[in-house]
Amino acid sequence: MPPEMPQELPALIGLLTKNVPSYCKPAVAAAVFPALAAHLHGVKFRYWDNVDHEATFMNVLIGRQSVGKGCIKKPIELIMEDIRLRDLPNRQREAEWKQMSFGMKMRIPRPNDICIQMLGDNLTDAAFNQRIIDANTNGQRYLYTLVDEIDALKKVTTKRTPGEVGLLIRKAFDNALMGQERVGGDAVTGIAPLRWNFNASTTPTNAFRFLSTMVNDGTLSRLDLSTIIRDEEDHTAPVMGIYDEVFANELKPYIEHLEAANGHIGCEESTRLALAMRDENEDRIRLYESDAYRVLSYRANVIAWLKGMVLYVANGCRWEETFDDFIRWSQEYDLWCKMLYFGQQLETEMEEEVAMQRQHGPKNLLNLLPDVFTREQYSNMRQSRGKKGDGESLLRVWMNRKYITFDEVNGNFCKTDEYIRKFKLAS
Repeated sequence: MPPEMPQELPALIGLLTKNVPSYCKPAVAAAVFPALAAHLHGVKFRYWDNVDHEATFMNVLIGRQSVGKGCIKKPIELIMEDIRLRDLPNRQREAEWKQMSFGMKMRIPRPNDICIQMLGDNLTDAAFNQRIIDANTNGQRYLYTLVDEIDALKKVTTKRTPGEVGLLIRKAFDNALMGQERVGGDAVTGIAPLRWNFNASTTPTNAFRFLSTMVNDGTLSRLDLSTIIRDEEDHTAPVMGIYDEVFANELKPYIEHLEAANGHIGCEESTRLALAMRDENEDRIRLYESDAYRVLSYRANVIAWLKGMVLYVANGCRWEETFDDFIRWSQEYDLWCKMLYFGQQLETEMEEEVAMQRQHGPKNLLNLLPDVFTREQYSNMRQSRGKKGDGESLLRVWMNRKYITFDEVNGNFCKTDEYIRKFKLAS
């Protein structure tokens, strides 16, 4: 079973999860962070290794069909409502500019203060690049996408392949530069850090199909996974609470704190917790003897720490005791989900990597034999190297090349002095 969620939650998480059934609460508690962090702009946090991070969260909710994955939508909608309203006039201004520029065939500069943060799931590369540039030049803001099925993320790029989405995930987590340079005057040109958070849902089968080629390339470890596991005998439809004006008013102060934040923000309590969790992970790695857990734990620690920083800022830069247990649980839950769905595949692939590194390049087979060797020793050497056949033709080649001679009296093969001088010492 997954790690049990703490009974006492941070006030913000308690608010966002209060209207969903208990078996949905862990999924919602993980899923709200991409939307919450989309309100931060120009904010950086310094990890214990002195590397600066921004609040990037890419959450994938994995669960069987009709298990209740839609429970995350309403809390996210409430969190993103202010950004949605802020996007509306910008979308209208962009539409008017397009009409004037293209409909009337007039070359009019595009307003540089347009910023649209909420993205659809059907974009061209040029449109996506324009949104990245706009978000960067208007306060280093985050783009945000919500899709019902992870496969829909392919529409964010023109190539529409899982591999291209994987590249975006890796770049987004590191806020790497993204963009394009074009010569034409009408082309979108510009390069800026990729700031992109998203929520996606999928079934276990589709999750494997989409991510199976990206388990061991750093893509999986950059995601924040969650799941919904429900009693198979319980077929009742989930009943949600009411998201009304009272709920919105309770949420509002947290959103305002996130919007007001700027610059470098530090928190000693969060740093101490991340270091403690790192040490706890080392203990688990030794107990589990799992390379997959070890590799996944590094970025899981970063993701959990960033959640703590977002809670800290949303709470008016005040650390609460409830944060510790929740952040610990959040990391364990993320790792549990990753190991549940992809742990075995990652273990196998890492074992294959180790085996590949232990293999050597081409071997001089004759140097693997003593200077005087029998036919049995020759056969055993070939078997140990996985060679097929009896190898008689190779023995004849060695004799013709005067590498070896055959002693007909005792039936042994002998390396020649010429071979020893030329090849044995050199190899």
